[in-house]
Amino acid sequence: MAIVSGYIGTYTEGSGGKAKGIYAFSMNSETGVIEDIHLAAERVNPSYLALSPSKKNVYAVNEVDGGGTVSAFSIDKDGCLTLLNDKSSGGTGPCHIVIHKDGGHAVVANYTGGILTVLPIDKKGLLGDPIQKFQYEGSGPNKDRQEKAHAHSFTFSPDFNNGFACDLGSDKVMCYSFDKKNDKPLIPWKAPFMAAKPGHGPRHGIFHPSGAFAYILNELESTVDVFKFSGGGTGGGEPGFGVLQNISALPKGMKIDSTAAAVRISVDGKFLYTSNRGHNSIAVFNILKTGLLEFIDAIPSGGNSPRDFIFDPSGNFLLALHQRS
Repeated sequence: MAIVSGYIGTYTEGSGGKAKGIYAFSMNSETGVIEDIHLAAERVNPSYLALSPSKKNVYAVNEVDGGGTVSAFSIDKDGCLTLLNDKSSGGTGPCHIVIHKDGGHAVVANYTGGILTVLPIDKKGLLGDPIQKFQYEGSGPNKDRQEKAHAHSFTFSPDFNNGFACDLGSDKVMCYSFDKKNDKPLIPWKAPFMAAKPGHGPRHGIFHPSGAFAYILNELESTVDVFKFSGGGTGGGEPGFGVLQNISALPKGMKIDSTAAAVRISVDGKFLYTSNRGHNSIAVFNILKTGLLEFIDAIPSGGNSPRDFIFDPSGNFLLALHQRS
């Protein structure tokens, strides 16, 4: 019997729940049974987690307004988390974090403040103060959700030489090269952004494992934009994107108040999945050889408001996490 372990981020305030921070769990990778869920570290609104490439550290954004922070933890032999340090996220309402493959940099999206930041990580796993900040500007036609810029995520390309940040507020996807040797490693492209359809609200993105295509999930209209990616990485010429498709993540003809949340690709690179909050489902797409998507079905997610989901290492199980239940 193979046992895998994992960690769960939560909202401890404003969600009506009783969460106290980050939780650890174990799962039988043969049966999918989850057990031994317990508190691993107390934190306020540790809403998004990232594992270091070495799998020795966990990083969490603490999503609070008026002074967001990022926490670094070491993973003990028994799976417990030990706090290493806390640093300012460089903005308010941090909601997403990703770690570069070298383990030396974290990129954080601050939703409320509309700011993208880069924090250094030393060889002991400790976070440093932000070394780079991008303040986004702009708004969109959805006056309730797009009154100003809202940085929502950052996604690296498979080779980690490029990446993009989704700004839900301005309907823009900001494009960068990444050079870890630079004091300020994020370098905006000459054409600094891709535009989403007005009011669609880009939230999260993902590259195909081949690196040839990128997929942007639009929260407000529950759609996926498909882009063809071209060009090299840092020093390899100016990369670029070409739009191929915009497709709904909801069943055809479905009229329901629903917003999209997370996007993932299967281990074999053949299928793309998104989560629908309101419709409370996981949408499944076939990825064609052209990179285009073909909607297959939307499967009930088993709870209310699937904010995120992830695959177990075998790719045989999908774990959906529901914010409102």
